[in-house]
Amino acid sequence: MSLTTDDFTAFTGDDPEDDEEVPLGDALRELAVDVDVDSVEAVRDVRERI
Repeated sequence: MSLTTDDFTAFTGDDPEDDEEVPLGDALRELAVDVDVDSVEAVRDVRERI
């Protein structure tokens, strides 16, 4: 079985819910998750569990 570009046509159309006036970088920033991890604290937690 092989895939061609025709197999992906259903997924490449425009999404009517997209706001095309928002720049891509801003849209990605809205989706981003800010994760702040204290690595020292995380290692201590793991050592306590062991």
